[in-house]
Amino acid sequence: MITLRSPAKINLRLSVLGTRPDGYHEVEMLMQMIGLYDEITVSLGGEGIHVSCDSASVPSGERNIAWKAAHEMLQASRRKAGITIAIKKNIPVAAGLGGGSGNAAAVLTAVNKLLGVNFDKQRLAEIGTRLGMDVPFYFYGPTAFARGRGEILTSLAPVPRFWVLLANPGLEVSTAWVYKNLNLRLTKKVDCTKIARLTVRNIAEGLHNDLEAVTASAHPVISRIKEVLLSQNALGALMSGSGPTVFGIFETESACRTAAANLGDEGWRLFPAAALTESPFAEHLREERAPSV
Repeated sequence: MITLRSPAKINLRLSVLGTRPDGYHEVEMLMQMIGLYDEITVSLGGEGIHVSCDSASVPSGERNIAWKAAHEMLQASRRKAGITIAIKKNIPVAAGLGGGSGNAAAVLTAVNKLLGVNFDKQRLAEIGTRLGMDVPFYFYGPTAFARGRGEILTSLAPVPRFWVLLANPGLEVSTAWVYKNLNLRLTKKVDCTKIARLTVRNIAEGLHNDLEAVTASAHPVISRIKEVLLSQNALGALMSGSGPTVFGIFETESACRTAAANLGDEGWRLFPAAALTESPFAEHLREERAPSV
């Protein structure tokens, strides 16, 4: 049995460059793991794949991305095994924080180790592309530059330590809907690598997300949250992914938690979290070697 903490992610920069012949969008993203976690426990035994979750918002059975991850690992490794997955959710669902993608990556990592398959992170990331475009990031983080559909990853040196206050208004947003309603003529080309390895203030000043205007047009609370976070001395504020979660950047934990205390009456779900400097999956991937199957 292996229990992993599956972290959320934020997009410090997200640029949509255009549409692709395969129907996906060409993107460039600067992605960062943060210390808000789901807990994933994976064990072997019995027959079939079984998933349980303490949140009613998460689909069960074959519709769950964690189930799909276990299935893909069995197919790729040509192994037969019963797999049981238990998920404890803390990351909001359909919130732009990559919760499901992180869960899938955790399952791939755990099954890889439990079965002794020894796929390296490149192989696991390749399998992850069949599950979702944010899944590969979890094998290259905590800080990475993503291109293509999001599956071409370059690991970056960890960013300077900072804190984020996540504010989630309790909505669920469909990523597919956001991309469908994106006007590419209004997107802005930015260099997503520009703010890597710089100061926290430069990171905050360089925040960018082409998807924010789409989600905010349907949900004005996005703009309201940004204004309030900035009024609480956040160095910068941005919607993550397709939303609706908005994060504010703070240099210190105390400033972040003070802002959270001040916003307690707004009715939003608030999560103070640190930017991670190491992936929680790293210790389970360090000893991997080229697959022999």
